[in-house]
Order: sequence, then structure tokens, then C-alpha cells
Amino acid sequence: MIRDRRGFSMIELMVVMLVLSVLTGIGVLKYVDLKHRALSSQASADLQTVRLAAYSAWYETGIWPADAAPGVVPPGLTAYLPTNFPFVRADYTLDWENFIPPGGGPSAGPMQLGLVLSSSNPRLTRTLTQVLGNKGPFLIVGGDLTFVIVGPSGQS
Repeated sequence: MIRDRRGFSMIELMVVMLVLSVLTGIGVLKYVDLKHRALSSQASADLQTVRLAAYSAWYETGIWPADAAPGVVPPGLTAYLPTNFPFVRADYTLDWENFIPPGGGPSAGPMQLGLVLSSSNPRLTRTLTQVLGNKGPFLIVGGDLTFVIVGPSGQS
């Protein structure tokens, strides 16, 4: 008996749907990982940009920019940063910290100048730690990453 077969059986359709759903799941996970890596690269570039601006300000004026509130660009850095450089991004906030005592000298803490990156996304902090690697000293306290610009010895 010869049977005229048109279309696919239910088993064949289910197998194809299963394969497509597995491939979609892998693609979504790769996309999320790629998004976090891109965001970490952007954050790393922002940290390096502020670091360079801080050194430029110090070389021109002889003093470090004053402390500022989280998300606020220190007035002493504005001239050395790219135009409209944000300290507040959708996924993280930067906070300029200046712990240099009046008159200079070493501070009591592990840093004198730092840039604190605060994010509610713990995966961003982990990925940023991998991206930074050995590009500069940093500390992680809770969910905040502090990028040390100048340590207590006066060096980064």
C-alpha cells in the first residue's frame, strides 16, 4: 500500500520546535553576556577618562579636584572631561571621592582619590572586575567598585 504523505508528523514538528527553543535559549544567554561585557567596557573607559582628567587637572593647577556628591561631576574636572560627560548612566553612577587632608599628606584610608562606581547590578561589578584586570588598583566593598586614582603613598 502506497501512502501519499503530505506535511510533517507531530513528532517531527515537536523535534524542530525543541531544537529551535534550545538554540534561542543559547542565543539569549550569549546576548545577555555580550551586553554585560559591552557595559563593563563602557564603565572601564569612563573610569580611565576620569582618571586622565584628574591627572590633567592636577598637572595644570597643582591641586586635586574637590569632593563631589554621587552623580555630580566635580567642578574642577569639568574642563578636562569630554563635553557633557555624565557621572550618571542608566546602569551605574560615578562618585568622585577626595580624601586628601587639607595641606596634603597621607590619608588614613586605603586611598586618597578614588572614583566609586555604584550599580544595582552585581553581574556588572563582576564583569567589570574581569575587564579591569590589572589596569589599575580597585577595591570592591559591597556592590560598589572603587577605582583608586591616588593611593596613600601619593601613587596609584
